[in-house]
Amino acid sequence: MAIPAAFLLGLEGALRIAGYGRTVRFLVPDDRAGYLRTNPDFVASFLPSAFDLRPLNYRVSERKPANALRVVVLGESAAQGIPVPAFAFAAQLRAQLRARYPGRDIEVINTGIVAINSHVVYQIAREMAGYSPDLFVIYMGNNEVVGPYGPGCAYLSRMPPLWLIRLSVFVRSTRTGQLAAQALGAPGLGAGRQEEWGGMSMFVNNAVAGDDPRLEAVYRNFEANLRDIVRIARGAGARTLLCTVVSNVKDCAPFLSLHRAGITESETKAWDRSFNRGRIEWLIGDAPAARADLLEALRIDPQYADTEFLLGSLDLKEGDVQAARAHFIGAEHWDALRFRPDPRINEIIREVAGEGGQGVSLVDAAMALGSDPASSAAPAGSGLLFEHVHLDWEGNYRLALMAAQAAEAALPPASDGARAWLDSRGCADALAYTPHERCAILQKVGSIVDNPPFTNQLTYCEDEARLAHELSAARAERSDPGGLRRSLQAVQTAMALDPGSADLPKMAEEILDDMGDVPGTLAQARRAGDLQPWNYALAADEAIKLCRLGSFGVAESLLDRASARSTARDQAAMAPAFADLYTRTRRFDGGRRYLGELIRRRPADQSLKLLLGRLEQYSGDTAGAEREYRAVLEADPANVPAAEELQGLLGRAGRASEAEAQCLEVARLQPRNLTNNLRAAVIYDERHDAAQEVRCLLAAERSGPVTSGVEINLARKLMELNRPDDALAHLAEARRISAFEGNPAATAAIGQAIEAVLSRLR
Repeated sequence: MAIPAAFLLGLEGALRIAGYGRTVRFLVPDDRAGYLRTNPDFVASFLPSAFDLRPLNYRVSERKPANALRVVVLGESAAQGIPVPAFAFAAQLRAQLRARYPGRDIEVINTGIVAINSHVVYQIAREMAGYSPDLFVIYMGNNEVVGPYGPGCAYLSRMPPLWLIRLSVFVRSTRTGQLAAQALGAPGLGAGRQEEWGGMSMFVNNAVAGDDPRLEAVYRNFEANLRDIVRIARGAGARTLLCTVVSNVKDCAPFLSLHRAGITESETKAWDRSFNRGRIEWLIGDAPAARADLLEALRIDPQYADTEFLLGSLDLKEGDVQAARAHFIGAEHWDALRFRPDPRINEIIREVAGEGGQGVSLVDAAMALGSDPASSAAPAGSGLLFEHVHLDWEGNYRLALMAAQAAEAALPPASDGARAWLDSRGCADALAYTPHERCAILQKVGSIVDNPPFTNQLTYCEDEARLAHELSAARAERSDPGGLRRSLQAVQTAMALDPGSADLPKMAEEILDDMGDVPGTLAQARRAGDLQPWNYALAADEAIKLCRLGSFGVAESLLDRASARSTARDQAAMAPAFADLYTRTRRFDGGRRYLGELIRRRPADQSLKLLLGRLEQYSGDTAGAEREYRAVLEADPANVPAAEELQGLLGRAGRASEAEAQCLEVARLQPRNLTNNLRAAVIYDERHDAAQEVRCLLAAERSGPVTSGVEINLARKLMELNRPDDALAHLAEARRISAFEGNPAATAAIGQAIEAVLSRLR
């Protein structure tokens, strides 16, 4: 029986009056009159609310100022600017337009959000069209397979017709729909799902091969959404820049290679022989032999992505760029974890741009930066991107400059004449991109690539060594007192020219913190807070600074007010600031009560129990700390911080045998705990158990950056186990890693060891 419309309208009104549910608009009223702010709950209408993914935190004037150019950037994490949005192409686009139009108020509204795709971007575009945009810049297409309603999505992979997707989004935008979603436990706003966002590692079991028939529906939906966004922009009187998306084809090995359907057992055995020989020959640098074996593997199975990637790298080394590009694009196409866009995505973007008519322009970034099959540029790689799709400074700079130049034709001319575009150095000065910030960026990149699916890539060990080398150099430069002063001066100069930027005082705060100027950090934290909408993180940051200055009463009052305004999730996120307060004031009983209440309300949140364990440890109650750490591990055996805290506690207490037993148990349960894997390897070495030592060392090299010494030791143990082929592969890894360690003599010695093993195998 159909539910009467009057009943549904009445229920909707009653729920709104009662305050049930949340608005799902992208922008909501800000505390400051006349302004809107990004809605922290917006994404929960499309993704499980437990993921807690949010737009960037900023405010926008409700009415566009008379002298303003309002540009809206639409897209996903690459558009948002992961790992640091302050240096993304949206921020650089604003810097370029400010330099070009010095008499205009330039607004670049970055609506990019992690993990969304065109289904969500379409909804954002519909709303942003109501705020008088002059220009939409669209950079999207990376998440069409793994985002909401895509076949590779880890949490919502159903692919209903597009009209049904949009209807479901509308239903979840209503309070009635939110009530129903909560009752059913469906993904989205109010859902009961408790799993938290785990980044790309959440998708490792969601393979979608390059010939999967579901991809056609993905392309149809993307094209329909893109055409509708262009139509929405036209209806709002705005012009549109469509950008093709850039991916790392040269330096991003496939995340998951799968064999072709129907491959026989005998074919698989022949493929194994050819591919494994070719891989080792590739590692040791025997290009002719590697090519012959890898081509045979490709003949047997033309769909295995890693084979294409290795052949591409051989071609590139020999100077055959077009052959290399063809193999790299083939590797990207057959990569079954589709975090990079298939070339078909960019073909659609070009088609829509070409048919868009007046007011629609194309920025063909993929062609210009080398990730398109038809490009004549060098294949896109680590000089432009950090990992798979997130742009480094140079990639962002080039994309922003192309977008700015295209935008010039779409925007009203400057009244006093256009100025010169910024070069890379000028753009860096405008945004205060300094060695200090470079270090922070690389640290964030490390936190991304230390996890699956990156750990499964063929080149993971070498990639980690390269990043570790860059990070080591950046840390040395960051800690130099003269470098800190220069970085601070750069930020202060940029702030004087752009006093409305909330990013710049945050940079100044971090530099002053490294310089030990706590009052200065507090002043900049408050300045950053004034320039952004209120949120719990800003309050917690200020409170921690106040505690360091001994202003405990002010800090506690601030935290109490912030907690009263926060959701249960945000209160839990504020817990470290409260724990810091209770620890510094030695009010451990108060800290126990506070954390205990939070744990009662969020019993599945292991971070709170871990925090309680640390509080107990600071209080001197080691038995209480041990109890909490063990409770965390019982509930979550993969919890690395709890394992490391317990290991340290046992070691400091002189309980060596217990610490050793705990270490070996953790090695079994936490194969991705680098520190513990290396610790366990030492224990097994002392026990002369080479097989178990090899197991731990193999786990270590897939857990984070290891030294050439670890690889050499692994090779030595493999030789003891009479596995010379495997030993040879790890010696080759050692030589590649050694190249980043700056010891030519050691690199040469490893080369001699490789020759010795080769002579044994001949």
